[in-house]
Amino acid sequence: MKTLFTITLAFLAFLKLQGQNPTFDVNRLTEINKWIESDVEKGEMQGAIVMIADKDKTLYSYVGGNSNVETRRTLLKNDFFKIASMSKVITTVAVLQLYEKGLFDLNDPISNYLPEFKNAKVLDFEEGKTDSLKSTNIDVTIKQLLNHTSGYAYGGPKISKLYKENNIHFFNPEGNDLMEFIQKLSKMPLTALPGEKFTYGPSTDILGYLIEKLTKESLESYFDEHIFKPLEMYNTGFNSHRGKTVNLVRTYKLDKTNGLMPLNKPEDLDENTPTKVYMGGSGLISTAEDYLKFCQMLLNDGKYKRVRILSRKTIELMTRNQINTLEYPKGYNRLLGEGNTFGFGVNVITANGSNNELYSEGSYFWEGSYSTSFIVDPKEGFTAVIMTQIAGLKSLDIRRKFRKYIYSALE
Repeated sequence: MKTLFTITLAFLAFLKLQGQNPTFDVNRLTEINKWIESDVEKGEMQGAIVMIADKDKTLYSYVGGNSNVETRRTLLKNDFFKIASMSKVITTVAVLQLYEKGLFDLNDPISNYLPEFKNAKVLDFEEGKTDSLKSTNIDVTIKQLLNHTSGYAYGGPKISKLYKENNIHFFNPEGNDLMEFIQKLSKMPLTALPGEKFTYGPSTDILGYLIEKLTKESLESYFDEHIFKPLEMYNTGFNSHRGKTVNLVRTYKLDKTNGLMPLNKPEDLDENTPTKVYMGGSGLISTAEDYLKFCQMLLNDGKYKRVRILSRKTIELMTRNQINTLEYPKGYNRLLGEGNTFGFGVNVITANGSNNELYSEGSYFWEGSYSTSFIVDPKEGFTAVIMTQIAGLKSLDIRRKFRKYIYSALE
């Protein structure tokens, strides 16, 4: 009997450790409502949606403000958002699905599958040689693309100029398909030797093309069949808002003098101009409810309801330190938290990082440049999503407050 009692206590302690039943102080959660309402009233945000869930159900949902400042249309729960770099996590999951099927090894050179990336050059930053290139003699691997140590970067002193000269645009790419975009990108140099630095950039777009090559499907088709339909994410895709562009929440940048300045391009709102270049790093449109389902799958070790998207061990692989002793470059601490590290597609909270914030060690998050963000906390047993559409410095404030208010409300 004593043994049974001991086992029972141990089991209950295990449940508590795993955060099976997270509870939140309802009164403290209303601080989220007040914050958003205040920012809307001050003209610093058009509106936002915040949702919290455990593995099985939604625990909290708030929808406040408007979808745009021009007509002040009320924001709706099923409105669409440009999720920008939160697309990367979905692409990462898709790549890991193919890894589970044995289609490649993580340390395989990407050129084994995409030969256009063979013999990549790297920018030479030695004194007096900033315009020259040198051979790397090191192959970029699939793992380095997953953990952003490939050397490919979004910008920098020289590479930004080269991108502009070659008409390479990551957030509004021109062309007929992803292959056309990748052909141009493959001719661009690296900004660092593979494995040398964390270089956040278009690595995930290259992985999106790897998915197309291995599956002989478009990225749109693969996502739809293997991620969106199984997760019941019926409002997520590269063109999910076409025919319903009135429901696309408008994007803005906060100008302290002139208020919210619109950023949408005409093609965003044109129902007859579908996206053709499927960018795995930044191109998806989603809703708060849809992305919350994706996060519940991650929280539940790769499973949603009765459907398994990834194995538990693959989720563990994805969400542990994958850059070893490499540190984030200066400037990233404000975004990702001092002392944290990177897995595959996500920022991982370390023991050191959790000393600087409210987050639990082992929790992880990622974000989009228009203030979309999510966090998954396996220890506390919850996940949370925020959706709004504000770019610029205000975005950093929104993303950090989102997490702080949620953790402050935990019982």
